[in-house]
Formats: sequence, C-alpha cells, structure tokens
Amino acid sequence: MKKIKVFALGLLLLTACQKKQEAFSPAKSDLTLKKYSEITNKALQLKTSEGFNLQMSSAKNNNGKQITRPFTSSGSGTISYIPDGCGKGTLKFQSVGTGNSSHLGLQEQTTSFCINAEGVIYTPIVGVGKAANGDTLNYTFAGQGVDSETGLTYQDYIFTGGTGRFANATGSVRLVYTTNTFAYYEYTGTGTITY
Repeated sequence: MKKIKVFALGLLLLTACQKKQEAFSPAKSDLTLKKYSEITNKALQLKTSEGFNLQMSSAKNNNGKQITRPFTSSGSGTISYIPDGCGKGTLKFQSVGTGNSSHLGLQEQTTSFCINAEGVIYTPIVGVGKAANGDTLNYTFAGQGVDSETGLTYQDYIFTGGTGRFANATGSVRLVYTTNTFAYYEYTGTGTITY
C-alpha cells in the first residue's frame, strides 16, 4: 500500500511539473509579452495624445546661475510587465537599464508606471537615473512618436530635479530606440540640461 501511495504522489508531482512547464513555455511567454507590450504602447500613445507642458522651471543654483549644457546619453535595458503589480487588475511596466550620459557618467536607470484594466496609464510615467557617486536625476515622460526619416521609435522626457548637483535640474532629452523589443531596448539620446 505504501508503494502505491509513493507512486501516486510521484505521478501527481510529475503531472504538476509538466503542467507548470506548459504554462511557462517560451511560446506562451512570448505571446504574453507581446500582449503586454501592445497594451503598453496603446497606453503610451493615449498619454502622448493628451499633450504635455514642457515649460522648464527657472530655479537657480551654481551661485545663483543656471547653466544650460548639451546632454547626451546611450544605454540599454530590460522591460518587465508585472500583472497586479500596482493592485488587483493592473499591469505594472518597469524598465531597468544601464548607460552612460554626459552628466551622470555611468548610470543605472529605472522607469515605471501603472496601467489599469481599461488599458489607461493612471500613474505618472517617471524614472530616475543614478550616477556612480549617488547623485540622481529624475525624469518624466513627455511623449513618443516615430521618426519619419529613420522609422525608429523615440520618446521625449523632461528633467524634474533630483539629488546632489541635479537637485534643481531642468531640461529635456529625446531617446531614439535603435533596438526596441518586448523585453529589451537600446537607445541613444540628445537634449539639454540646466543645473
């Protein structure tokens, strides 16, 4: 009798493992990533169509002087879609990457936002770049489009302060995505920063 129970338990575990492997097969994962990516892109397009005010503040630092400088950046990262990540029935978008920028140097960056069950982004689309010395630069999504000459997707961001030397930073950057898949991206960016 004991052998039958052990055999039955082994068969049950084997069946459960097979079902678990089926549920996370690459084909199903790719379809899920594609679905999440499509939901995200539609939500970003809707957010872009709402329009943004790109006026920059005129906070003073550097002995009372704001200095505007060119800003360049390049990097890559991964995208995660987290079901129920912002509460039941939501989808959390999270991008984590590394890069190199003219003012942060080598940096880590994180961008996130939440999408409700209707496919609408209901939180600000915000992110932070962190320099090796710990100074951070905050940014907010300002729109996206497709470049008519290259056919590449771009996104515009505005700088909204931070910590350290970026405490009162303002400016903007356009990131052009040379690679942009469901789960991975590479970009180059140009703009200006004032601090």
